Amino acid sequence: MLKIPSYISKNRQGTYYFRLVIPKHIRDHLNYKREFGRSLQTESKRIAIKRARILMVEMDKLFAFLEAKKRGENPSQSWMQLTGIKLSDGTEIAEITIDQETPEQEQQTARQLLGHQPPIPTQTSEYSNTLLSIVIDGFCNEMKMRDATEKSVNEYRANFALLTRIVGDVAFSSLQYPQLTAFKQKLIKLPANINKIAAYRDKTIDEILQMDDVKPMALNTANKYLSRISSLFEWGMKQGYTDKNYADGLSIGSNKKVQDERKEFTADDLKALFESDKYHEGQFTHAHQYWVPLIALYTGARLNEICQLSLNDIRCIEGTYIFDINDKDDKKLKNKSSKRQVPVHSKLIELGFILYSDQLKLQKPSHPTPEMERVDAKLFPELKAGRDGYGTVVSKWFGRYRKQENVNEDGKVFHSFRHTVINHLKQKEVPKEIVAGIAGHTDESETFGRYGKQYTPELLRPYIEMLDFDIEHTHYSIQTNKHH
Repeated sequence: MLKIPSYISKNRQGTYYFRLVIPKHIRDHLNYKREFGRSLQTESKRIAIKRARILMVEMDKLFAFLEAKKRGENPSQSWMQLTGIKLSDGTEIAEITIDQETPEQEQQTARQLLGHQPPIPTQTSEYSNTLLSIVIDGFCNEMKMRDATEKSVNEYRANFALLTRIVGDVAFSSLQYPQLTAFKQKLIKLPANINKIAAYRDKTIDEILQMDDVKPMALNTANKYLSRISSLFEWGMKQGYTDKNYADGLSIGSNKKVQDERKEFTADDLKALFESDKYHEGQFTHAHQYWVPLIALYTGARLNEICQLSLNDIRCIEGTYIFDINDKDDKKLKNKSSKRQVPVHSKLIELGFILYSDQLKLQKPSHPTPEMERVDAKLFPELKAGRDGYGTVVSKWFGRYRKQENVNEDGKVFHSFRHTVINHLKQKEVPKEIVAGIAGHTDESETFGRYGKQYTPELLRPYIEMLDFDIEHTHYSIQTNKHH
């Protein structure tokens, strides 16, 4: 069995990397770089070891050259390819020649080591040879600066990791139409959740593609990958890493209408979900299992928006009880338009929601700790924040619950409540600006979107009351945590 040397590592996507600590006494000649890292562009242990050994030999030559230079000697440069690269002290030396698959990769490795990007005349591009991984880091760091959620950043990174795994950590400017078309042809044949399925975990991309019975990812999933990669290229173009967005137009056309991709719940579905034995007989273990689906049905709010609500977010403004959907404390919103105040539907009040909320407020300690003072108590205190917000546990529970009640058609998920509400209002000819105000969608119009303030809860209340479903609901009891 091949033993992997200490200077070879493997990332979560299965690609091998070469990493070597630079001796302290010569770091001043290499822009004070502490270590040199380079993708070996392979998932094969045998190939990785071979390429790393070649790199190690050339690194030893470089270190010997710099140590001799430090002693005042004039070492031979016969093993170098002269290109006029300067060290940090201004001395001009040659670019290191490293035996990789192409001359471009040899030059790229040497430039990365020297921390320098000299102009290299090529026939294909005048743009920098910055690595794909560096561009990805810059894009994701800027996402964080724009207050993107940790979940969104991680999802983008996972998509970009698969891109890197397929094409290699190459110069970003080298990725043009032929390379991206080849990537797309592999992507659409791969299974979804490739890193989570044991059968694929230790396989290379090519090995997975050769396996029998591989179910390709859904078209929507593939398009999400391609759309995010297009966003990366759009950003990279604006930063000067490439001359155009070569990923634009890669998405695959769908024969489904957008509104059909996520299905709304039918009247029968809603009866199955809300007239079940669990609702009628009070069989839920936690309050959120009763309330969260109901709030979604009578507001159209997103799962995490509901699950992260604080008790202070439920209050009365000029006679109208509201859900104040905001990003205070540790709460996260999808975008700026998501911040809104939605009236509490009279059906929720009738079922005991305000009583439930008030009861929790009365249970707040009379002498809270400083930490408790800083963070509002939660509407559903049993839910804890995770990487993806407060809704993870509820999402998994609801997936099991709807299947138990035979609501298991593809495309019907918790988000279907949102589609149900929006379509219900649409069919009642509610103006789209009002629907956008209730759902927290961006109003694209110049007049209302740019200059208009959000609709008041008082104005939205009659439209919320239009949400009228033929369901025999069961009242929630605060005292016994049961329903009757």
